[in-house]
Amino acid sequence: MRNAAVAGISLIMVSLAVPVGAQRRGAGTGPVTFAVIVSDPSGAPIADVRVTMSGPVQRNGRTEAGRLVFENLPSGAYKFHFEKNGFIALDRDATGRGSAPIDINVTLMPVPVPLAPVAALPAPPAIIGKTIVLDLPAFIEKNYVGRAAGKTTSLACGAGGTATLLQINEPVPTHTHGDADEFIYIIAGQGTAVLGERQESLSAGVFMLIPRGAAHSFVAGPKKPLVLVSTKAGDRCQ
Repeated sequence: MRNAAVAGISLIMVSLAVPVGAQRRGAGTGPVTFAVIVSDPSGAPIADVRVTMSGPVQRNGRTEAGRLVFENLPSGAYKFHFEKNGFIALDRDATGRGSAPIDINVTLMPVPVPLAPVAALPAPPAIIGKTIVLDLPAFIEKNYVGRAAGKTTSLACGAGGTATLLQINEPVPTHTHGDADEFIYIIAGQGTAVLGERQESLSAGVFMLIPRGAAHSFVAGPKKPLVLVSTKAGDRCQ
Protein backbone atom coordinates (compact mmCIF):
# COMPACT_ATOMS: atom_id res chain seq x y z
CA MET A 1 0.00 0.00 0.00
CA ARG A 2 2.78 2.45 0.83
CA ASN A 3 4.54 1.81 -2.52
CA ALA A 4 1.32 2.45 -4.41
CA ALA A 5 0.79 5.75 -2.59
CA VAL A 6 4.35 6.93 -3.38
CA ALA A 7 3.89 6.05 -7.04
CA GLY A 8 0.66 8.01 -7.17
CA ILE A 9 2.30 11.10 -5.66
CA SER A 10 5.14 10.83 -8.22
CA LEU A 11 2.65 10.75 -11.11
CA ILE A 12 0.90 13.86 -9.80
CA MET A 13 4.21 15.74 -9.53
CA VAL A 14 5.19 14.81 -13.11
CA SER A 15 1.85 15.87 -14.46
CA LEU A 16 2.14 19.26 -12.71
CA ALA A 17 5.74 19.81 -13.89
CA VAL A 18 5.00 19.44 -17.62
CA PRO A 19 2.70 22.49 -18.04
CA VAL A 20 5.09 24.71 -16.10
CA GLY A 21 8.01 23.82 -18.39
CA ALA A 22 5.85 24.23 -21.46
CA GLN A 23 4.70 27.65 -20.22
CA ARG A 24 8.32 28.77 -19.78
CA ARG A 25 9.33 27.56 -23.22
CA GLY A 26 6.39 29.44 -24.77
CA ALA A 27 7.14 32.75 -23.03
CA GLY A 28 7.57 35.67 -25.47
CA THR A 29 5.88 33.98 -28.47
CA GLY A 30 2.74 36.12 -28.44
CA PRO A 31 1.54 38.39 -31.33
CA VAL A 32 4.29 40.49 -32.99
CA THR A 33 4.13 44.28 -33.30
CA PHE A 34 6.31 46.38 -35.61
CA ALA A 35 6.61 50.13 -34.88
CA VAL A 36 7.76 51.84 -38.11
CA ILE A 37 9.43 55.27 -38.02
CA VAL A 38 10.42 56.98 -41.30
CA SER A 39 12.49 60.19 -41.45
CA ASP A 40 14.64 62.18 -43.85
CA PRO A 41 18.43 62.68 -43.48
CA SER A 42 17.84 65.66 -41.16
CA GLY A 43 15.73 63.50 -38.82
CA ALA A 44 12.42 65.14 -39.78
CA PRO A 45 9.50 62.66 -40.04
CA ILE A 46 8.16 61.92 -43.51
CA ALA A 47 4.38 61.62 -43.85
CA ASP A 48 2.43 59.62 -46.43
CA VAL A 49 5.18 57.07 -47.08
CA ARG A 50 3.69 53.88 -48.54
CA VAL A 51 4.93 50.89 -46.53
CA THR A 52 4.39 47.37 -47.87
CA MET A 53 5.07 44.46 -45.53
CA SER A 54 5.42 40.86 -46.75
CA GLY A 55 6.20 37.66 -44.85
CA PRO A 56 3.97 35.19 -42.97
CA VAL A 57 1.23 37.77 -43.65
CA GLN A 58 1.06 40.76 -45.97
CA ARG A 59 -0.04 44.26 -45.04
CA ASN A 60 0.44 47.83 -46.24
CA GLY A 61 -0.27 51.33 -45.03
CA ARG A 62 0.94 54.93 -45.06
CA THR A 63 2.83 56.82 -42.41
CA GLU A 64 1.23 59.59 -40.42
CA ALA A 65 3.76 62.09 -39.07
CA GLY A 66 6.40 59.55 -40.07
CA ARG A 67 4.92 56.63 -38.01
CA LEU A 68 3.02 53.43 -38.76
CA VAL A 69 2.27 50.37 -36.58
CA PHE A 70 1.61 46.80 -37.70
CA GLU A 71 0.06 44.71 -34.87
CA ASN A 72 -1.10 41.13 -34.14
CA LEU A 73 1.37 39.49 -36.50
CA PRO A 74 2.66 35.92 -36.37
CA SER A 75 6.34 35.37 -35.70
CA GLY A 76 8.64 35.04 -38.68
CA ALA A 77 10.84 36.85 -41.20
CA TYR A 78 9.39 40.00 -42.78
CA LYS A 79 10.40 42.34 -45.56
CA PHE A 80 9.40 46.01 -45.61
CA HIS A 81 9.32 48.20 -48.74
CA PHE A 82 9.19 52.01 -48.41
CA GLU A 83 8.35 54.37 -51.25
CA LYS A 84 7.33 58.02 -51.70
CA ASN A 85 7.58 60.42 -54.62
CA GLY A 86 10.73 62.48 -54.38
CA PHE A 87 12.61 59.86 -52.34
CA ILE A 88 14.66 56.80 -53.22
CA ALA A 89 12.73 53.57 -52.47
CA LEU A 90 14.15 51.41 -49.69
CA ASP A 91 13.81 47.77 -48.52
CA ARG A 92 14.40 46.55 -44.99
CA ASP A 93 14.33 43.01 -43.50
CA ALA A 94 13.23 42.26 -39.93
CA THR A 95 12.48 39.20 -37.84
CA GLY A 96 9.34 39.21 -35.75
CA ARG A 97 9.71 37.40 -32.41
CA GLY A 98 8.35 38.07 -28.94
CA SER A 99 5.54 40.28 -27.74
CA ALA A 100 7.54 43.49 -27.19
CA PRO A 101 7.17 46.07 -30.04
CA ILE A 102 10.01 45.94 -32.58
CA ASP A 103 11.19 49.31 -33.88
CA ILE A 104 11.84 49.67 -37.62
CA ASN A 105 13.73 52.96 -38.08
CA VAL A 106 14.52 53.94 -41.68
CA THR A 107 15.88 57.05 -43.38
CA LEU A 108 14.74 57.84 -46.91
CA MET A 109 17.13 59.77 -49.12
CA PRO A 110 15.73 62.46 -51.45
CA VAL A 111 16.06 61.84 -55.17
CA PRO A 112 19.11 63.86 -56.30
CA VAL A 113 18.23 67.04 -58.17
CA PRO A 114 19.59 66.77 -61.72
CA LEU A 115 22.28 69.29 -62.52
CA ALA A 116 21.30 72.00 -64.95
CA PRO A 117 22.78 71.35 -68.37
CA VAL A 118 25.86 73.39 -69.06
CA ALA A 119 25.16 75.84 -71.82
CA ALA A 120 27.33 75.36 -74.84
CA LEU A 121 29.85 78.10 -75.37
CA PRO A 122 28.92 80.33 -78.29
CA ALA A 123 30.90 79.83 -81.41
CA PRO A 124 33.56 82.47 -81.93
CA PRO A 125 32.39 85.16 -84.31
CA ALA A 126 33.45 84.84 -87.88
CA ILE A 127 36.28 87.14 -88.86
CA ILE A 128 35.03 89.69 -91.37
CA GLY A 129 37.54 91.84 -93.17
CA LYS A 130 41.27 91.86 -92.69
CA THR A 131 43.85 93.29 -90.31
CA ILE A 132 45.04 96.78 -91.27
CA VAL A 133 48.27 98.38 -90.05
CA LEU A 134 49.09 101.89 -91.28
CA ASP A 135 51.91 104.38 -90.76
CA LEU A 136 49.62 107.40 -90.51
CA PRO A 137 52.22 110.15 -91.10
CA ALA A 138 53.39 108.37 -94.24
CA PHE A 139 49.79 107.68 -95.30
CA ILE A 140 48.83 111.36 -94.84
CA GLU A 141 51.86 112.53 -96.80
CA LYS A 142 50.97 110.17 -99.62
CA ASN A 143 47.32 111.26 -99.64
CA TYR A 144 47.84 114.92 -98.75
CA VAL A 145 44.87 117.22 -99.46
CA GLY A 146 46.97 120.11 -100.77
CA ARG A 147 44.87 123.19 -101.64
CA ALA A 148 41.63 121.26 -102.18
CA ALA A 149 38.58 122.10 -100.00
CA GLY A 150 38.89 118.78 -98.29
CA LYS A 151 39.67 115.14 -98.75
CA THR A 152 38.15 111.94 -97.31
CA THR A 153 40.23 108.76 -97.44
CA SER A 154 39.12 105.35 -96.12
CA LEU A 155 41.52 103.81 -93.62
CA ALA A 156 39.81 100.53 -92.69
CA CYS A 157 36.45 98.93 -92.09
CA GLY A 158 35.06 95.91 -90.29
CA ALA A 159 31.79 94.33 -89.22
CA GLY A 160 31.31 96.93 -86.47
CA GLY A 161 32.42 100.19 -88.07
CA THR A 162 34.64 102.22 -90.36
CA ALA A 163 37.70 104.44 -89.93
CA THR A 164 38.26 107.42 -92.24
CA LEU A 165 40.96 110.06 -92.59
CA LEU A 166 39.51 113.58 -92.96
CA GLN A 167 41.62 116.55 -94.16
CA ILE A 168 39.65 119.79 -93.94
CA ASN A 169 40.45 123.19 -95.44
CA GLU A 170 36.93 124.49 -96.00
CA PRO A 171 34.03 124.07 -93.52
CA VAL A 172 32.24 120.72 -93.51
CA PRO A 173 28.46 121.36 -93.69
CA THR A 174 26.20 120.33 -90.79
CA HIS A 175 25.27 116.65 -91.01
CA THR A 176 24.26 113.65 -88.89
CA HIS A 177 24.99 109.93 -88.72
CA GLY A 178 21.74 108.14 -87.94
CA ASP A 179 23.18 104.64 -87.54
CA ALA A 180 26.62 105.23 -86.04
CA ASP A 181 28.38 106.95 -83.14
CA GLU A 182 31.36 108.95 -84.41
CA PHE A 183 34.68 108.95 -82.56
CA ILE A 184 36.98 111.83 -83.55
CA TYR A 185 40.72 112.08 -82.89
CA ILE A 186 42.64 115.16 -84.06
CA ILE A 187 46.05 114.45 -85.59
CA ALA A 188 47.14 117.90 -86.80
CA GLY A 189 45.94 121.44 -87.44
CA GLN A 190 43.38 123.54 -85.64
CA GLY A 191 39.64 123.98 -85.94
CA THR A 192 36.24 123.97 -84.31
CA ALA A 193 33.49 121.35 -83.96
CA VAL A 194 30.00 122.90 -83.94
CA LEU A 195 27.21 120.85 -82.29
CA GLY A 196 24.07 122.98 -82.25
CA GLU A 197 24.87 125.95 -80.01
CA ARG A 198 27.92 124.23 -78.58
CA GLN A 199 31.41 124.79 -80.01
CA GLU A 200 34.51 122.79 -79.15
CA SER A 201 38.07 123.79 -80.05
CA LEU A 202 40.04 121.16 -81.91
CA SER A 203 43.80 120.67 -81.95
CA ALA A 204 46.26 117.79 -82.10
CA GLY A 205 45.57 115.17 -79.42
CA VAL A 206 41.91 116.08 -78.80
CA PHE A 207 39.40 113.21 -78.69
CA MET A 208 35.65 113.62 -79.13
CA LEU A 209 32.58 111.37 -79.23
CA ILE A 210 29.61 112.52 -81.29
CA PRO A 211 26.49 110.40 -80.55
CA ARG A 212 24.51 109.10 -83.46
CA GLY A 213 21.79 111.46 -84.59
CA ALA A 214 23.60 114.58 -83.28
CA ALA A 215 23.96 117.32 -85.92
CA HIS A 216 27.52 118.62 -86.24
CA SER A 217 29.97 120.37 -88.53
CA PHE A 218 33.71 121.11 -88.67
CA VAL A 219 35.50 124.37 -89.43
CA ALA A 220 39.27 124.52 -90.02
CA GLY A 221 41.23 127.18 -88.11
CA PRO A 222 44.34 129.18 -89.01
CA LYS A 223 46.55 126.11 -89.09
CA LYS A 224 45.30 124.14 -92.09
CA PRO A 225 44.48 121.48 -92.91
CA LEU A 226 42.57 120.17 -89.92
CA VAL A 227 43.51 116.48 -90.00
CA LEU A 228 41.49 113.95 -88.03
CA VAL A 229 40.56 110.29 -87.88
CA SER A 230 36.82 109.62 -87.82
CA THR A 231 35.71 106.19 -86.59
CA LYS A 232 32.03 105.42 -87.02
CA ALA A 233 30.94 102.59 -84.70
CA GLY A 234 27.98 100.84 -86.28
CA ASP A 235 28.61 102.07 -89.81
CA ARG A 236 28.50 99.47 -92.54
CA CYS A 237 31.72 98.34 -94.08
CA GLN A 238 31.77 99.40 -97.74
